Amino acid sequence: MRRSTVALVGRFLLLFVVTLAALAALWPHMGSVYSHSIGALARPLFRLVEAPNMTVIDVQDAELWVYRIVGDGRIAPFTWFDRYAFFAVIPLLALFVATPGIGWWRRLVRMGIGVGGLVLAHVAYVVASVELSYVAMGLTTIGSLSTRSLDVWQVVVRILWEASPIAIWVVLTFGTWRQRLAPRDSAEDTGGKNSRWASWGVALDILGWKKKEGTS
Repeated sequence: MRRSTVALVGRFLLLFVVTLAALAALWPHMGSVYSHSIGALARPLFRLVEAPNMTVIDVQDAELWVYRIVGDGRIAPFTWFDRYAFFAVIPLLALFVATPGIGWWRRLVRMGIGVGGLVLAHVAYVVASVELSYVAMGLTTIGSLSTRSLDVWQVVVRILWEASPIAIWVVLTFGTWRQRLAPRDSAEDTGGKNSRWASWGVALDILGWKKKEGTS
């Protein structure tokens, strides 16, 4: 690995760790806002996939609680997502901040797109995991979903939940990393050598070491 590549990766890792630590310290203040955003988007999605509607979402501080309607207007707690369930947005932001070779305007745009994508992934996970839990407990059914298929879907949903921040970052920064880490083009190297030889020729001419025209 070239020394310049090692230095580039080293700076990226250092800036990522520093940014991650700074943003993590702000999470107690950011977590509640993020959880409320997830809850606000999950409520209509639950109403869309359920008939009749049986799920109630409530956000308490930074914790997202899922209640199930049990009849006669009564609800019972079913599960909850703690204040660090959606913490992945912090390392995602740190990755964008640490990525080299992006202007700040484009960086902010990609951060916005990335966070928006992660919000949608988190909302989808909340809805999918709750609905699959209902099926696993025999509370509802999804077509002819077998127990084995149910297990597979739960694993797939969990993997997508864990991998989504990295996948989003890779998709949005792949081109930048490819440019920064690509080896120099051979033509560029040749051009650099020609420039160096031209510089040496000028120097030799100035010193009088270069053979003059018309002399033997």
